[in-house]
Amino acid sequence: MRDFLSERLIPVAVTAVLKTLHDAGYDACVGGGCLRDCLLGLRPLEWEVVTSAPPALLDAFFDRVVPVEGKSERLVYSGDLSVRVAGPEGAGRGEGHGRQVGVAAVIQRQGFTVNALAWDPFSGELIDPWKTADLLKAGIGIIQTAGDPAGVFREDPLRLLEAVYLMKRFDDAGCEWRLEPATGEALRSCSSAVREVPPGRIRPWLNRIITGKRPDIYFEEMKKSGLLDVILPELAATCGIMQNDYHIKDVFGHTLLVLKEIRPELHLRWAALLHDIGKPRCISFEDGTIHFYGHQAIGSSMAYQILKRLGFDRDFIKRVVFLVHRHMYPYPRTRKAVRRFINRVGLRTLADLLELRRADILGGRYKNLSRLRHFQREIDAVLWELPPFSLKDLAVNGYDVMDALGVKPGPVVGRALRFLFERVLEDPDLNDREALLKLLKEEFLPAAAGEASAPGSQGTAGASRAAPTK
Repeated sequence: MRDFLSERLIPVAVTAVLKTLHDAGYDACVGGGCLRDCLLGLRPLEWEVVTSAPPALLDAFFDRVVPVEGKSERLVYSGDLSVRVAGPEGAGRGEGHGRQVGVAAVIQRQGFTVNALAWDPFSGELIDPWKTADLLKAGIGIIQTAGDPAGVFREDPLRLLEAVYLMKRFDDAGCEWRLEPATGEALRSCSSAVREVPPGRIRPWLNRIITGKRPDIYFEEMKKSGLLDVILPELAATCGIMQNDYHIKDVFGHTLLVLKEIRPELHLRWAALLHDIGKPRCISFEDGTIHFYGHQAIGSSMAYQILKRLGFDRDFIKRVVFLVHRHMYPYPRTRKAVRRFINRVGLRTLADLLELRRADILGGRYKNLSRLRHFQREIDAVLWELPPFSLKDLAVNGYDVMDALGVKPGPVVGRALRFLFERVLEDPDLNDREALLKLLKEEFLPAAAGEASAPGSQGTAGASRAAPTK
């Protein structure tokens, strides 16, 4: 925790906003979540100024001002920063508020007591009606609404997620946190209000929460409060779904263990959260044992829909869905199979799949990583041999194939290149131009011709599409 506040903590651009408002005759302080973070010794995610100046007057003071929808706030662009400026509610131009509506009244709208504080770096005055600073200096974080809890949550349902985010933020600072009882009760009774919030506004809060130090705790709290049932009902449905002897937890409990174990990278955390999402939809029993055959395929489809609903971009969705779909991969038994595996998943995804498998194992009963470590050694050995990992690494190209086979551009060329690629993956020494052309004539062409002469074939080019790829 930080036991002092200093002007040196405040960016020059924020100080410029404060000075402009002061010079115009208004109170202006650093406040809200950024001041909380400063006291916690954390770098603020954004900077906020609370002022007695009516929001409608800010256009006259600053060149670039953007209204914040539905709030008495503006984004003021100062230097290379955007500063959130909160003023008196309902105050318009010419209403004569000036210094009559003080900063103390503005910070009461902050939602949580830990955010309801303000500091004037020029005078050194700290406005802290809830004695938050003293608690934070003592390493204690209280999650409590600044006002009637139900009213606070219903006024802005995103505060329901902010309550969970505060748990994460206190953990970031190594601060002990407690959920005030009345606030916790309102969190449960008002959880359905989050349905009013567009999914795109929920996503940033989930991303902040999921990358925290103890994501398992935060999602457990979301389940207890009912938030999970509203925001991610597919995940809530995994609660109570028991598993086989390889697991000590139900599907939800196992998911939280995997989430806790995996590296705190956003795509990995989401892959961990959704990797078993399909299990409730494919339960079967065989010889008294529960099975979830094909859950990875069902789960990848569900993961796509969930991430799309939340407004993630296409590349992120593709990356997470692939991990969910492939997380049950069998360990290749031979060096050749390892090469094929590396080729099919790609080097970028390979490390992610291994990390997800590691976390998945540690989230189970036995936590035996020996097979995974052996597989990693095999991968290292194959990578050391430096085989080609894309078609462009072959010693021949499409023009060579067309010359060798006497064909025009078409599907048969791609089929031939993939055939050669598979062979080189199995034996890197074959990646020689003459050797590959020989393979085309002696193995690929006869197979293609055989397919072409089969009943129902459509000629050599059409048959070539069915040429073996091994």
